[in-house]
Amino acid sequence: MIQEEYQVDWDRVRSLEQRSDLKTKTGKPFFISRVTESIVFIDLPSGEQSVCRANLERAERLVLSGTRLEGPLDYRRLVADERPAYAWAILCQLGIV
Repeated sequence: MIQEEYQVDWDRVRSLEQRSDLKTKTGKPFFISRVTESIVFIDLPSGEQSVCRANLERAERLVLSGTRLEGPLDYRRLVADERPAYAWAILCQLGIV
């Protein structure tokens, strides 16, 4: 079970839903269409993609333990190969990285 201090503030993630100003590290805009209890859904031209809460929380644990996630490549290498550009951008919006 994940300890409370390692849980991503999901209300803050929900606040990103429907915002039109979100961008990846390289400046590519993206849109979060909806957020459930365990998944963030991202609308892309290729279709809807998702980032799971468990991976965002794993990234937060790494950062809190002193690991630096400088960008999507670090996220892919150290956390998960699950939409790393968008996951990393979400972590930036939350102030985690």
